[in-house]
Amino acid sequence: MKRFLMTATVASALFFCGCTERFASMDDVARTGKFTVGFSVRNAGTKAANPDETAIKDINMFVFNEYGVLEHRLFAENYMAAAENGEFSVDLTMNCRYRIYACANLGYAIDASAIQELLSHRHYIAYPDDYRIGIPMSGTLEITAGAGDEISVPLVRLFSRITLQMDRSRLDSGVEMNVRSITAGGCPKHVTPFSPNSITDTDGFFPAGFTRKDGETDMLNTKGTDGKSGTVSLYILENLHGELLPDNTSESKKFFPDGDARAGFCSFVELKIEYLSEKNYSAPGEYLKYRFYIGDSPSNFDVCRNTDYRVIISPSGDGLGEDSWRIVQDGMVHFIESIRLNYTSLTMNYYGQEISLNAYTEPEGIPSDRLMWYSTDEGVATVDGEGRVYARGEGTCSIVCSDAAGGNAFSECKVTVKVSPYYLKLYPGNFIRCRKGDEVSISCEYFPPSAEFEIGIEELEYDRERGLYDYSVADDGKSVILRTKGTGTGMLYIEAGYPINQAEIVMIVID
Repeated sequence: MKRFLMTATVASALFFCGCTERFASMDDVARTGKFTVGFSVRNAGTKAANPDETAIKDINMFVFNEYGVLEHRLFAENYMAAAENGEFSVDLTMNCRYRIYACANLGYAIDASAIQELLSHRHYIAYPDDYRIGIPMSGTLEITAGAGDEISVPLVRLFSRITLQMDRSRLDSGVEMNVRSITAGGCPKHVTPFSPNSITDTDGFFPAGFTRKDGETDMLNTKGTDGKSGTVSLYILENLHGELLPDNTSESKKFFPDGDARAGFCSFVELKIEYLSEKNYSAPGEYLKYRFYIGDSPSNFDVCRNTDYRVIISPSGDGLGEDSWRIVQDGMVHFIESIRLNYTSLTMNYYGQEISLNAYTEPEGIPSDRLMWYSTDEGVATVDGEGRVYARGEGTCSIVCSDAAGGNAFSECKVTVKVSPYYLKLYPGNFIRCRKGDEVSISCEYFPPSAEFEIGIEELEYDRERGLYDYSVADDGKSVILRTKGTGTGMLYIEAGYPINQAEIVMIVID
C-alpha cells in the first residue's frame, strides 16, 4: 500500500461531462493506494463581509471509477469534526481513472449511486439568502491515481455575487439620490450542482426576491472624492439564459417590452431611491426605481455561479433620463480550455541537463503566471515556473502543466532520466594477444548500470566473415566470448551512454 495526498480548493466554476476510458491491467487492479482527501477554500474575487464565503460546514463526496461504478461515498454532517485535519482517507487503484464529485453546505446527504443521478440532482433552498450555514458549493475532478500525487479538487460556489456601487460624479449640482433598498429579483429556488442551471418555470423563483434595505444600504450613500460610494453585495443562484437580445449593444436598452414572458425568467437588480432636485422630488413612500438585468454584455442574461459581477450605477444630469450603468466582471477568471505541450515525452542523459517545455493554450495569449508547473517526482526531474526541466536523478516522472486558477485543463510530459556512465572498464583490457584455437572472454564493467550499453556486433560479424573467430554474446549483453579460428588482427567496439558518451576499442591479435 502506498500513501497519496489529495487536497481540494474552492476556486471557480467548471463542469465535467463524458468519460475518459482506460483499461486496467491485472497489475493495476492489484495495486491500490490510500488517498487522503481534504478541502480548503480560495476566493474567486473580493471577499464580501456577509456571508462567510469560505465556510465549509458539511461535505458530500462521491468517487466513481473509469467504468462509472461508484466506489466511495461519504457524507460528513460536521465536516471539521468528521475529517482528520480536514481530510478523508480513500483507497483507490493506482493508474486507473477516477472522477470525484463533491458538494459542500447542502445540509443533507445526497441519495445517488450513479453519475447521471448526480448530474440531474437538484438542490432546493428555503429562501433567497439561504446560505447562513455556508454558501452551497460543488466541484468535480477527473484524475489518474498515481504514486506521490497531490491533487486539488476545485469547489465552486453555486451563487453569483452582485456587488453594487453608486457613481454620483456625473450628477448635476443639487441632485440628491439616496438608495433606500436594493432587491435581487428573479432569484431561483433551486440549482443543479453538477450541471448548468437555467430556470424556465415561474414556480422556480421566489416571488419577492431578496432585499437589503435601510441601514444595509448605507454604504451606497457614501461619497468619496471620486464621486463613488462604498459597495453592497447580493447573492443569486446561477440562472443561465444566454443571448436573449442578440442585436442590442446598449446597456440602457437592456430590457424586455411589456408582456414579454422572458422578463419572468431572468434575474435582475432593482434599486429604490429617494430623490430630490430643484425641479422634482419623490413623494413620501414612493421612490425613483432603477432596474436592470444581470449578464456580461448588453445582449446576455447569464447569471453564472461563482462569478463576482461588479455593477456601477452611474446616473448623469438630473438622474431622471436613461440610467447609465455598466457591469464589470473584474473578479471573474476565465479558465483555460486546453493545454498542449511541445513534447509528450523526453529522455535526459546527465545530471543537470536542461530542456524547455513550451505550453500552447486555448484560448491563446494566456499569461505565463496563469500556468502552474510541477513534477510528480523531483528526485528525477524538477521544473521551474517557465517550463524549464532539469534532470536530477535516474528514473521516470511526469512534468505537468495546469491552470493555476484552479481550472481542469492540464497536459503532461513523461520524462525519463538515464544517466550516462562515468565509469567504464574493460577486462582483460584494450589489447589482447592470443593464439589460434584459444577461447577469449571480453567483458565490461560500468556504472550506473541503467546506462545504455552496446557491443559492436557489426565489427564482430565482419571479423567472423574474415575467418578470424566465431563469437557469442552473453545473455546480459555485457560480455562476449571469442573462439579463434585463424590468424590476423581484429577489432571490437564497446559503447555506453545515450547518445554515445563513452566508447572503447579492443584490438585482438591472433598468432
